[in-house]
Amino acid sequence: MVMTHYMELLSLHEPWFLILFMLVPMVLAETILASDVLSLIYRDRRSAKWDSLKHICGLILGIFFIIVTVYIVSSYVPTIQWRGPIDYISIWAYVLGVIPAVLVLLQELGVIFKGPDETSKLKKHLGLMILFVLLTHLAMVFGMADPQLAGYVPPKQNMQMQMNGNMPMDGNMPMDHSQMDHSQMNHDQMNGQMNGQMNNNNNGQMDHSKM
Repeated sequence: MVMTHYMELLSLHEPWFLILFMLVPMVLAETILASDVLSLIYRDRRSAKWDSLKHICGLILGIFFIIVTVYIVSSYVPTIQWRGPIDYISIWAYVLGVIPAVLVLLQELGVIFKGPDETSKLKKHLGLMILFVLLTHLAMVFGMADPQLAGYVPPKQNMQMQMNGNMPMDGNMPMDHSQMDHSQMNHDQMNGQMNGQMNNNNNGQMDHSKM
């Protein structure tokens, strides 16, 4: 199985990149998502602590994911050689998660969605978080897949296929007739030498019997 660059990124500097690129954003996102859902269900009994926690997590997620995206796009992507469509989807789906993360940050800062309707703002906030979770989970699913499923051929295997391109489908090696002729000649020469030695031995025995 061939790894995607998404999985290779998570495996770098273990376990720190796994914590930074998967654990931290997922914990923040799912905390915000749970808070939004509970706030919609229990609108009359909303807790100020939950709202405060959601606000802090939204700020951290937005700032954190901007930094993560800048690192991936500027430092990681230029160093890789793509491994087919699955590899593209896994990386860019993760990177696109910065869009809802930034919009959540702007909403928490009061830049967008400043209307007086709290329910409308909460629904928009929830929609952005659902989009973020969908994109990051899409990256995760494709990131764990084998790029060869979409037609990617590893360089070594591709070279072997090119070298063996003239081989028949049954896997039998083509026979070189010149080598066959040469081996047949050697075989005939060996048979001739053995027959000559046997004749000499027989003649020697016959002469000895005459004596």
